Amino acid sequence: MPLTAAEFVDLFERLGASTYEEIPTLLELARDEHKRDFPENKDFEQSWRSVKGRGLENVIEFILARQLDELGMELVGLKDVKNLLQIDYGEYGVHPPDVDLVVVQKSIRKVLAILSIKTSLRERATQTAYWRNKLRQNENTRHIKVFFVTPNSDDILRSNRKPNKQRGILETDIDMTYIVNLPGVTIDDYLYEGKSSRIRLIEQLADDLLGLI
Repeated sequence: MPLTAAEFVDLFERLGASTYEEIPTLLELARDEHKRDFPENKDFEQSWRSVKGRGLENVIEFILARQLDELGMELVGLKDVKNLLQIDYGEYGVHPPDVDLVVVQKSIRKVLAILSIKTSLRERATQTAYWRNKLRQNENTRHIKVFFVTPNSDDILRSNRKPNKQRGILETDIDMTYIVNLPGVTIDDYLYEGKSSRIRLIEQLADDLLGLI
């Protein structure tokens, strides 16, 4: 049977993996396992994109949750803090943003940040920036940081290319972007000389979240 998103963490543990740097290898193996016995009459690429996105979220949540628990924070779903993330659309009602995971300070149930976890940047950066700006407009949610997490699968953030629209959005309209890095690539490969940047490696995420308390 094709690999499901729910099985990504099991595969991660079977590999003996425990850190973010092993995620690129995991994604390669997960793709192979998902393709195994995949029905010939169905669209594999479409299915894989869906499974990969949710599976990646599961693995990042698995790693990060253990780190945050020791620091007095926890990861929750939107339904657990929906009342703390409402955005007022006037006569069109009050609605929560689209988020993947929410970081909460356990002792006082305070929302510190929301995480948008995407395998690809195309269009996703714009969506995340929209929610960040909407949260900034409300006094009760203005303090909440919006972080984008990606393995940069389409590889459009490397600094050996000209800055594109997605990079501009990440650097100006999202609080921070965390890269699940490729082996042999350092943070310097993502930076432009003489320019400040909101691009960081995902290994720094837990410490940055601690700084919000």
